[in-house]
Amino acid sequence: MNDIETIRKRFPGISCAYRDAAGKVTTKCYGLADKEEKVPVDENTAFPACSISKFITAICVMKEFEQGRIDIEKPVNLYLRRWKLLASSGEESDASIRSLLSHTSGIIDGEDGFYGLRRSDPTVSLTDVLDGRTSYNNRPARSESPQGTEFEYSDAGFCVLQMLLEDLEQKQYEDIADEYVFAPLNLKNTFFASLANLTDYEHRIVMATGYDENGLAIPGKYPQMPDLAASGLWSTPKELLMIAKEFTNACNGKSSLLQASSALEMAKPSERFPWVGLGIFMDGENRLSISGWGENGQSRLKFNYCTGEAAAVMVNQNPGVEQSESGVEWLINNG
Repeated sequence: MNDIETIRKRFPGISCAYRDAAGKVTTKCYGLADKEEKVPVDENTAFPACSISKFITAICVMKEFEQGRIDIEKPVNLYLRRWKLLASSGEESDASIRSLLSHTSGIIDGEDGFYGLRRSDPTVSLTDVLDGRTSYNNRPARSESPQGTEFEYSDAGFCVLQMLLEDLEQKQYEDIADEYVFAPLNLKNTFFASLANLTDYEHRIVMATGYDENGLAIPGKYPQMPDLAASGLWSTPKELLMIAKEFTNACNGKSSLLQASSALEMAKPSERFPWVGLGIFMDGENRLSISGWGENGQSRLKFNYCTGEAAAVMVNQNPGVEQSESGVEWLINNG
């Protein structure tokens, strides 16, 4: 049974933000950002957003599309320079950018999943991740079935999109996301956790220490994430709502961040898999959502892109069960 007191006991720290149809934002914070140092959570405490990263990545990809630099219907390999996505045959894959955004490119992630490295670990490149040469993912990214025939949730697919963005812009992904999304929205506590950014932000803001399933602090407190575009985002629920609000504005033709056609394309159900859009998922009529779950926390964002209602919840411990069982979904729906 989920109720607020039961859920509070499950997590060291919890941060929630809710926006109603009138635009009023309410924040609720519970517990500790760091148990050892007794640091309380407040509305500006940054938490790991994990796979909510994919929503930001999709926005960045659509920005490139708006500028005419890519066609999302074309094979991603047309635009990749340092690395190519191969099919099982060893030939170059014809998987489109759209198929990567909708998890239908045929890429299957390794069984170990995508977990962060320790900050003291040797540097891992994006190519290492894609070629399956990391300690936590030993399966090379390959298009193992024809695009569009199967839905397979894939962190590796979004690593390919990170490679695409970096090749196009000749910049690091964390800088691209800042330029395209975070800086225009004046977000102070939202960033992608490259090793350099971790070192910078931990001295400037309060970041929630991550705890594993047993309640033990992650060594170094915050893992480093080479697969940034898939799972490296840090933010606050309040700032996630700011992103959702701007996306809602875009859907209604009222944003300079993203064109209405781009936002609505992201919010359109995939033809064969109607629960998925581009970098985000369907959650009922006019409602979108995306979840994050990693070794150092769990999160969820849900919003109605017509009414503007929205909710975001972030916690700093891996509960070992999905959001519907951990209490995160209850918090989303009972703000």
